[in-house]
Amino acid sequence: MTWMNQLIVAPILLPLLTGALMLMLGEKRRPLKAKINLFSSVVGLGIAILLLYLTQQGGPGSIGVYLPGNWQVPFGIVLVVDPLSAMMLVLTGIIGVSALLFAMARWDRAGTSFHALFQIQMMGLYGAFLTADLFNLFVFFEVLLAASYGLMLHGSGRARVSSGLHYIAINLLASSLFLIGAAMIYGVTGTLNFADLALKIPLVPEADRGLLHAGAAILATAFLAKAGMWPLNFWLAPAYSSASAPVAAMFAIMTKVGVYTVLRLWTLLFSGQAGASALFGGDRLIYGGLATIICAALATIAPPRLERPASVRMPG
Repeated sequence: MTWMNQLIVAPILLPLLTGALMLMLGEKRRPLKAKINLFSSVVGLGIAILLLYLTQQGGPGSIGVYLPGNWQVPFGIVLVVDPLSAMMLVLTGIIGVSALLFAMARWDRAGTSFHALFQIQMMGLYGAFLTADLFNLFVFFEVLLAASYGLMLHGSGRARVSSGLHYIAINLLASSLFLIGAAMIYGVTGTLNFADLALKIPLVPEADRGLLHAGAAILATAFLAKAGMWPLNFWLAPAYSSASAPVAAMFAIMTKVGVYTVLRLWTLLFSGQAGASALFGGDRLIYGGLATIICAALATIAPPRLERPASVRMPG
């Protein structure tokens, strides 16, 4: 393994260790925590830029693979970086640093544990873009969502608490659908590794193909709800407009996790080489995307308050 492969795990470990340090420092050292948070976020952005540069050096299809514990696929956890995931890492780092700089003016003092929650959410975002395993994608989804629950309620206020509880309920339901869909796919194929799934899906017996498609549809519902696709985006505008400005900026990249996941899984698992499952659901994704664009455009000009059209522009 090259040193680039070893570097893949750094965007996950760095915010994990920084978040733990934030919790150890307590609430009385906020200026120090803000500086450490900013330093860690800038370093994470630098690592993301380096990974993007390294993936470009080997050509368009260059990838790096890291196996924690050196357990081989499909039994162990695998982290993968390619130009697409590296680009999403850089985008996450840029938004994270920008949101943090804005929050340091006053928003980080509006409640407790802002800096620790911020780093934990960064860890979940980086992990979601790097994982190549469906179950670990679920784990990183839950990590970033758990942090987002605290950030959504950061600063209190009746409107924020009301929208926050609604946001939590919707995401818990979507996470349940995620787990059900992943379990159905595992029951049919016997694996959750992305690359292994791409090999197993064309070989699924015809008798089990309906169960496979049902599991994929349930997964799609969970991902598209998180991405804010119409008509599953009813939760998005109230949550974004009620959140503090830096938190809403971080939420913008969270919807891109749903879009990225759909793009990654559907082009890999249901490509033209997927046998009888080739291009499954592709037309529905296209029509849903067009409907989302039209509804978002109409919703932008409808509300009389500025924060509402700003929030409906953020879905993936």
